[in-house]
Amino acid sequence: MTYLLIVLFILPTYVAGLFGSKKNITVIGHIDCGEKGYSGVTVTLWEDDLLNFDDKLDSTHTNSTGHFHLFGETREIRNIEPYITIKHSCNSGHHDVRCLYTDRYNVPKSYQGMTYNFGNIELSTATMKRKSKCY
Repeated sequence: MTYLLIVLFILPTYVAGLFGSKKNITVIGHIDCGEKGYSGVTVTLWEDDLLNFDDKLDSTHTNSTGHFHLFGETREIRNIEPYITIKHSCNSGHHDVRCLYTDRYNVPKSYQGMTYNFGNIELSTATMKRKSKCY
């Protein structure tokens, strides 16, 4: 039974690798905390997978002015479903080291093979999918 479950979770990855084609996305943007560029923030580009774990495509930190640039490529049978996560400590416009927040932002599927510009992302306002871990 355990073997069957393992096969069912691993098989989709191999099928996509054999029959899928390379898909890519470039994502750029600027992150603010309280209307000021937020440097050193971790931004990760992911591809949402329905049947197994999401694929991490790229990761970076915002530069000294809050800008980021990510590129990701993966082999998939269908169109990719990219999104970014932003890990930060921006709370109500101020840097608060007591908590680590993670926000998720979806990238429109129509930008596959192109560059999507998020523009300015203001972290002072929580997203619906915000996760927090406070110490």
